[in-house]
Amino acid sequence: MRKPLMALLIGGCLIMSLVGGLIPILQGWIFFVIALYLLATEFEVGRRWVKSARRRWPGLDKWIVRARDHRWAPSHLKEFEDLTDPKR
Repeated sequence: MRKPLMALLIGGCLIMSLVGGLIPILQGWIFFVIALYLLATEFEVGRRWVKSARRRWPGLDKWIVRARDHRWAPSHLKEFEDLTDPKR
C-alpha cells in the first residue's frame, strides 16, 4: 500500500511544481525537489533517473553536493546524495 501512495504523492508534488511555475506566489521548485527526493528514496527506477541526470548535467551534481554540505541541510539530504551519487 505504501508504494501506490508514494507514487500519488510524487505526482501531486510534480503537479504543484508545475502550478508553482505559473503562479509567482507559490515556489514550485520546492515541490520539485521533494518529488525528486521521494522518487529516489522509494523507487529503484527513480535512483537510476536521478543518477543519469546527475551524470548528464554536472551543474545539477554540483548543486546537490553543495546543498548536502550546507549547514542547514537536513540529514535526509545526505542519504539522497549517497543513493544518487553517479560515482558509486
